Amino acid sequence: MKISRLPLSLSTISIALCAQFAVANQDKSLESIVVIGKSSSVSSSNLAGSFDYMGREEISYQHIDDLKELFTKVPGVYLSRFNQGIVNTILSIRGFAGDGASPHAKLLIDGIPANMHAGYGELDQLFPIAIDHIEMFRATSDPRYGLFNIAGNYQVKSRSDSSADLELTLGSFNTREIQGYFGQEGDTLSHSYSLGYRKNEGYRDHTDITKKAISGRWDWQLNSDSTLGAIARYSRYEGSAPGYLSEQEARDNPTMSADYASQDGGIKENHHISLHYDTAINNQVDWAIKVYSQNFQRNRWVRFSAHSDIQNRFDDQDMLGAISTLTWQIDPNWALLWGVDLQNEEIIEQRFGTVGQTRERDDQVVKRNRQFSYDTKGSYLQLQHQPNDKLNWNVALRVDDLSGDYSEFAADGTRSDREMYDFGLVFQPKLNVIYALTDNTAVFFNTGRSFQHPTGKAAFTSGDINAREMTHNDGAEIGSQWSVDAVELRASYWVQKAKNEFVLIDGEQKNVGETTRNGIDLAGNWQVSNAFTVWANYSYIDTEIVTPSDTANVTKGNQLRSIPDFTASLGASFDATEKLVLRVHLDAQGDYYVNEENAGKKYGDYTLLNASADYHLDWATIKLQLNNLTDEYYEYVYDFGGVDSNGVYQTDTVHSPGDGRNASLSLSMSF
Repeated sequence: MKISRLPLSLSTISIALCAQFAVANQDKSLESIVVIGKSSSVSSSNLAGSFDYMGREEISYQHIDDLKELFTKVPGVYLSRFNQGIVNTILSIRGFAGDGASPHAKLLIDGIPANMHAGYGELDQLFPIAIDHIEMFRATSDPRYGLFNIAGNYQVKSRSDSSADLELTLGSFNTREIQGYFGQEGDTLSHSYSLGYRKNEGYRDHTDITKKAISGRWDWQLNSDSTLGAIARYSRYEGSAPGYLSEQEARDNPTMSADYASQDGGIKENHHISLHYDTAINNQVDWAIKVYSQNFQRNRWVRFSAHSDIQNRFDDQDMLGAISTLTWQIDPNWALLWGVDLQNEEIIEQRFGTVGQTRERDDQVVKRNRQFSYDTKGSYLQLQHQPNDKLNWNVALRVDDLSGDYSEFAADGTRSDREMYDFGLVFQPKLNVIYALTDNTAVFFNTGRSFQHPTGKAAFTSGDINAREMTHNDGAEIGSQWSVDAVELRASYWVQKAKNEFVLIDGEQKNVGETTRNGIDLAGNWQVSNAFTVWANYSYIDTEIVTPSDTANVTKGNQLRSIPDFTASLGASFDATEKLVLRVHLDAQGDYYVNEENAGKKYGDYTLLNASADYHLDWATIKLQLNNLTDEYYEYVYDFGGVDSNGVYQTDTVHSPGDGRNASLSLSMSF
């Protein structure tokens, strides 16, 4: 295993990476955490492994089209930047690809799932000013979630503090943005509101976007033991899409839009409402329940090449759900957690042809017209034990069950139905262990099973409902954290294995076979002085197709597609004066093949240099953000290739260049 490709470059921010071993409310619990930014209270629910926390000061100064760009600061995360209007960016971790291969991470906002049916996380319903912090856990040992929790989960928590903030931004590509937040904490009622508006013309031609979001949060202190909260959000994102280019076109003129893509683009909207009830039943038992209703809707016009016709792709997804967690603190050393979650999805998935190459749907050209329900039920029991100040362990068993109905309609209205495969109950054992060797050193271990479930039509059949099994993912991680004087370090080795793994190719599933993933994660921080911090992280990733599916024997021993062999960050922050804060950071990742056949060239590597400066006035803060200072070329690449008549795989790549050099200037005021 090679880990020598740590670049001399990567990401910096005004942060302090703090490896902490005991944080939760001054109790005796041990936790393995890396904090990006400063926090006075962090809780990882006794998870052992690569748990990362990013505070508001590292979030608030960012001005970006897609909020997933915030995760470039988190170790081991890599992004697929499609840059195609409302289909913009996907997050990836732990050797999984982001371009539809295997949706593999659960996204939650205030504890409520925010994944669409196929697994893609929808984060554009917020602006940075509305976020309090972000938590991320990479491993298979978290029992709280089943669906999409294959390699880990992302938690986004909204603000509820007392403050009144307004921020105005102008930037490259004719960017205009306004963000606002108001919150007030009271003895009985606390309430907060946020809004955001962003509009720009984009780096490439035909990439105009308009993004709007508004949210409200209300928390009532019913009595000394109980609280009731309500959250409502609405967002709308409209964007034109520049299409994909040939490799030569992308290199010669990265700002151009494909000629055929003049009608590409679309609109997406999100509606969300949820209730959150927490109560202490007695001194030992706490109960929390969340119920939610939300809708994800996308209306997209897309044409992938000059040889294809424009399509209208429409998705309407209604979700209803409930999440209950009961915590019994048996005594100071033992605790038992019982969780239950239910979710119903009602989905319309349509693809129609158009009249000519225009944004007018042709109802007689039906490519897909599907309506289906997808119900998930899950429950877990977790036993926690901390016998002394050195050892903390927990063991859990999670069980999930899937059901649903499916109908498909032809252009003449003919209906055909399918039944969901009988996957049975999906059992997932989990284990987390943390042991403090000394006051400054802790070791941790986790192991667990997660599952990859089929989505859409692939989850249903018109034949034998017992013909398909669930895909299991078994993982483990071992590591250590050290804290010596002003230096904090974390290192771990992880592995995940799966049988009958599948990838999604334009919404259709393809069996890859038996796979294995492994890697090394390193993270560290050096607090040189009160004013100067240096930090770095590095993740090595290796993937392999161990046993291919019957139809793809040529891929044995190959790497999985679209997964960089490393990600890394290196940076520094400096408080130049009491009023001036300077940041500089470099982000880098390695290259990868864009097909399981490992044919053709590798793509995807880059090194991006970014910087920022905040100057604090008596009445406001002026913020300057500079991105891709060296104007580095980077791109997203997808392969539409296939096997020719001679049985040889031929690549057919399309390319979407990333943003060139750009800047923004903001004025931030607090009242």
